[in-house]
Amino acid sequence: MSVWGIGTVVVDHVVELPQFPGEDTKAEILFDWQQMGGPVPVALSTASHFGSRCRFRGRCGADGAGDYIRRTLQQRGIEFEDDARSDADWATGFAQVWVTPSGSRTIAYSRGRFPVLTADDVDTGNITADTVLHLDGWAADAAVAAAKAVRAAGGRVVLDAGSVKPGLNRLLPLVDVLIASQLFRQSYFGQKHVDARLLLSLGPADVLTTDGEQGATWLRRDGRLQVEAVAVVAVDTNGAGDVFAGAVVHGLDRGWSAERVLTFANEVAGYSCGFRGNSSLPDSPSQQ
Repeated sequence: MSVWGIGTVVVDHVVELPQFPGEDTKAEILFDWQQMGGPVPVALSTASHFGSRCRFRGRCGADGAGDYIRRTLQQRGIEFEDDARSDADWATGFAQVWVTPSGSRTIAYSRGRFPVLTADDVDTGNITADTVLHLDGWAADAAVAAAKAVRAAGGRVVLDAGSVKPGLNRLLPLVDVLIASQLFRQSYFGQKHVDARLLLSLGPADVLTTDGEQGATWLRRDGRLQVEAVAVVAVDTNGAGDVFAGAVVHGLDRGWSAERVLTFANEVAGYSCGFRGNSSLPDSPSQQ
C-alpha cells in the first residue's frame, strides 16, 4: 500500500500573540517558530508518522526555504518528487501565521513563484490498486491527470477541499472521499451548514465534514457516522485540519472501517491542537 500526494507546499512562520492587534498598532510576540506547511505535505507527514509509505509531488524553489522543505520531507520519511528544472527565478511559497493562546489563527500566504504543475509533470508509473491519492485541489490539470490514473488502477482519491480553487468542478467527479471543512462549505455554498444530500450531490461517495468543537461527521448515501470533538485546551489549531486529513488517509491506506478511520482522525487532530506546531502527534501504538 502507498500514499501519493500532490499539492501546495510552503514554509510557515508562526507567531503567537496575546491577541490580534488592531490596525496601525503593535503587539509583543509571545513565541514564534518555523514549520513546513501546506495541506498535503502536513497530511502526508501525519500518515508517514503512523507508518504509511508516502511520496509527494509539489513545487518549490532552489532557495533556503526550498532546502528547508526538502530536508523536512526527508526527515519525515516522505519521498519528494523534486523538480530538477527548478529555476533560479522560482521562489518557494511561504505563510505568515498569527495565532493566539485561545487557538484562533489568521494567515497571509503566497503559494510561491513558479510555473504551476501540469499533467505532463505527473509521473503515474508507480500507481497500483492500493494507491491512495491525496489532493488539495491545487494545480487542477495535474490533479485531474493523477486522479484519473489512480481511479483507472483501482485506487482511491481523497480531496481535502480547503477552499474553492480553479478546476474544482473537473476534479470532484474523480474524488472518492471529500473532506469538506467549514471554510470549503462557506466558500463553495456560501454557508457553513449544508444539507448532507447537497454535499453528496457533488459526486464523491463519502464526504467527511469537520466542525471544530462540534466534532466530525462521515456522510454516505445510506447513512452517517458522527464523533464528538476531543476535549482539549487548544494551543494551536493551525494545521489541525491537515492532520485530520492525514489520519484519514492513513486509515484508508490501512483498509480500516469508516468508523475506525473517523474516530482515529478526530482523536489525532484533537491531540495536535494541544501543542504548538503542526507536527505534534501521539506516538502510542494504541492510536494506530
